Amino acid sequence: MNKNLNEISLEDLKSSPYFILTCFVLVILVVVGLISYSIYYIFGIKQELVDTRKSYSDHLLEIATLEELKAQSQKAEEQLLVYKEVLPDGLGDVYVLAENAEKLCNNFNLKVVAFDEPSEEASDTKETVLNLTVEGSFTNIINFMQYISTLRQIHRVDAITLNSDGEGLYTAEMTIAVLSQDGASGLIAPVE
Repeated sequence: MNKNLNEISLEDLKSSPYFILTCFVLVILVVVGLISYSIYYIFGIKQELVDTRKSYSDHLLEIATLEELKAQSQKAEEQLLVYKEVLPDGLGDVYVLAENAEKLCNNFNLKVVAFDEPSEEASDTKETVLNLTVEGSFTNIINFMQYISTLRQIHRVDAITLNSDGEGLYTAEMTIAVLSQDGASGLIAPVE
């Protein structure tokens, strides 16, 4: 049974249980290696899918945030246009300046007693404060105040003091604040 290495033939090897066992073990190792590589490859693809899904979710969130910011920006632009209509830039509007305040008050049969030079206060919008003192009948003063309420520029009357001389003549001291984008020198004409 013991043969020399030169005497061993291929047919003897094929019938040898060791050779068959070795080939079987090699086949099993190759199959196990292929299965291991496939599992590793599948886990790699699975991790790539997880990363891709996470990246996709992050991008969707960014897109939603950008859409929300875009909507807010459009809304802010619309509001800005509305504000610009009521806060004129001071160009092309008819302002009541110190030199023509008397003319305006004459339209209401009021006499200008005092008109202080407007003062501006800086803020997000410019605020111009006017101090005006007029004399006239109570009705004329009320008509003048109603006129101020028809002005299209945002304004407020900060203070008004009304005094009577007892004979039907009233003196009204008014502090009027006018808001505009770039400041104002007075009140703008009412909307026609």
